[in-house]
Amino acid sequence: AEKICKTYNLDNTSKILQLGCEKGFLLHDIKNIYPKINIEGIDMSEYAIQNSLVSIKKYLKVGKYTKLNFKNNKFDFVLAIGVVYSLNLADAINCLKEIIRVSKGKSFINLSSYKNKNDYWLFKNWTLLGTTLLKEKEWIEVLKHVNYKGHYYFTDSKSLQLKSK
Repeated sequence: AEKICKTYNLDNTSKILQLGCEKGFLLHDIKNIYPKINIEGIDMSEYAIQNSLVSIKKYLKVGKYTKLNFKNNKFDFVLAIGVVYSLNLADAINCLKEIIRVSKGKSFINLSSYKNKNDYWLFKNWTLLGTTLLKEKEWIEVLKHVNYKGHYYFTDSKSLQLKSK
């Protein structure tokens, strides 16, 4: 939370959105750093939102990542960890377009990637929700296609330290 706030120059006047907020632990930690910060979280899981931290439950809601019910440029920062690649390719593209639309330009996403067949199957066998698994250069083409300018990180079998049995 501290690193995110520092990297993206967030403070008590900032507005942030987390897609895939789950039970809200990260937003809770950010709110502890900056008590007046405006936070909002979206998750597709009703269970996660219903069982979220009481301290921030009012800031969280169930929703779709492909159709965000927010005005253009509302957020100073949008965070989506484990979200984009959990969608099929068409929905991943729509999600990226929505992130671009609702943010003022600062965002961070992670994307599942692989370099070879072994990496592909290591990741595919590990992930429960990963649907769109592309090579890094393919993701870069997708990002160019939607004109995504935010930060991104490639999650792969090496970064997750996955190994074959």
